[in-house]
Amino acid sequence: MKGLYTLIAWLGIIALGFSSCSKEFSSEGPGFGGSAAGTLLDSMGNCQTAVVKGQYKELENLTDSNYILVKVNFTTQGKYTIFSDTTNGMWFRDSGFAFVQGANTIKLKGKGQPILPGTFTFQINFGNSACLVNITTIGSVNNGSSTADYLPTRANGYIDYELNPAFPATNGGFIPEFRATIASTLSQGVYNNVSRTYSRYTTSAGDQLFARKDGTGKYYQFGTPEFDYLYIYDTIVNNERMDFVYLDESRNPGQSFDTDSLRVGFFDSNTNAMVYGWAKLRITTLFKGRQMSLLGTLYTDIITVKRELYFKPDAAASYSLLNLVAELSYAKGIGLVDQRVFEATASGTTVQSITIKGWNGL
Repeated sequence: MKGLYTLIAWLGIIALGFSSCSKEFSSEGPGFGGSAAGTLLDSMGNCQTAVVKGQYKELENLTDSNYILVKVNFTTQGKYTIFSDTTNGMWFRDSGFAFVQGANTIKLKGKGQPILPGTFTFQINFGNSACLVNITTIGSVNNGSSTADYLPTRANGYIDYELNPAFPATNGGFIPEFRATIASTLSQGVYNNVSRTYSRYTTSAGDQLFARKDGTGKYYQFGTPEFDYLYIYDTIVNNERMDFVYLDESRNPGQSFDTDSLRVGFFDSNTNAMVYGWAKLRITTLFKGRQMSLLGTLYTDIITVKRELYFKPDAAASYSLLNLVAELSYAKGIGLVDQRVFEATASGTTVQSITIKGWNGL
């Protein structure tokens, strides 16, 4: 009997404790049956900093590593749901129970699959408050690249290009595509008696291109100021080469610069003689941060420049624009992804296009 009394006493203490806890809980909120109230804003009415976690890649499903940490001030206890809108194929959400009032950090789990690369804005909602969060998706084509700049340098990496129209082959026929392979050893070039080190790109068509970067956003080519893999001059005096800037990351759209001049010659069919003079390039930045879909693949972080070829014959007082103009596009981590050479006319007829088909080991 004494044991029964003891059990009843303990049950009474437990019940009293539960009653006491329930009373304290319900006095501060609606209890388990109600909805929590609160805000995403701070005491000044501003959105609090949200932290985006995980890497977001084009056409890859989000995982447990993709989430957003948001700060919430709960004013009452209860059930809550905090969610974002659906943007670029993704959304974020979490629901649960707020046991305590005051500041808290909530993890919004990501769902879905990014559709496009780029930076997209999400609206986070809770109660009557809403805040904006930016999330950047990277293009799948850039994943795994060994460099964050616009010139690949890893030895034995390669880029495949498609040509339109095809290049004539030296042994007859035509070459509709070629592969540019980075040399396993870097090459030395000399300009103004100064030796510099360049990456050498050798193509399956037998061409070679030498390029370097200086670490300040400038990219140089050791050669002749014309178009990559498409040669314009009939002769180059003394077979001279020059070191010229072909891309400058610091230039904004609309800004341009001229290269140094090189002495070259063109064959004049009217006089059956060479016309000698000086040639240079004017390079103008057209786009930065551009996206381009090339042969079914979307590329991001592209800088597109325009190359205009100027020539001043020895008998002339000033430079004149030749009728061929090129637009070249460089993707971060890859390099040249597209070059279109066209006649500088109102119709802009395309003369030659070189478009990336794929790459490996960059």
